[in-house]
Amino acid sequence: MGLETDQDLLRDLAWPIVHTFSPGEDEETFALLAEAHFADPTGYTTVDHRSGPLAFGLPELMVLLTPVALAAMTEAVRYVVGVGIRRGHRVTADALRRLFRGRPAESKTEPLELAPQEWTELRRIVEQVARRGGVEPEQAALIADAVVGRGVLGGDPR
Repeated sequence: MGLETDQDLLRDLAWPIVHTFSPGEDEETFALLAEAHFADPTGYTTVDHRSGPLAFGLPELMVLLTPVALAAMTEAVRYVVGVGIRRGHRVTADALRRLFRGRPAESKTEPLELAPQEWTELRRIVEQVARRGGVEPEQAALIADAVVGRGVLGGDPR
């Protein structure tokens, strides 16, 4: 996978999370924030979470979820690729999409399955990244549950 493919994959995996948990971020906002994220992938953790470019609204504070979701999915993909490599699998973007978004009937790649303890670790990783990005603990847990649910249930966990 090249850089553009990696970014496209991460956008594909992060958008459903952003769409579900941050309805104020439309597709146009998502695209702009994604570009900013890819220009500085660690930027979402380098500002005070109560001010700066990722937060707005006073007196209520809203943390923009796009950079957090992209960072969480980046770490999730890294983890799954590591699991696949340790098993001797070739992990493709198609296999990752099927793992996190459901399994279409026709596919050219071998399905990648995670064991329950690997899903648990993946959930922990996503929740930790969300918390680092300023997401409240309860919402970080829900985001992590949604990422795992999409993979375990094969699509929208609702």
